[in-house]
Amino acid sequence: MATTSSIRATLAKALTRAAEGNLSVEDGRNLIGLANQISNSMAVEVKVLSMKTSMGHQVEKFGSLKVA
Repeated sequence: MATTSSIRATLAKALTRAAEGNLSVEDGRNLIGLANQISNSMAVEVKVLSMKTSMGHQVEKFGSLKVA
């Protein structure tokens, strides 16, 4: 099962390919959409960790939230 951290690592690799000119225009557009979704997921992950902390629960390392 993927974690939020592993998905962000995949995005970083794709961004490197784009910077090197090894990504089609269509894939670049798709990459932008993926980056937006990852940005949103990071905000949700921060909210989850914050809520757990405020409830007195132990929190996981940032980026270890499981993605189904």
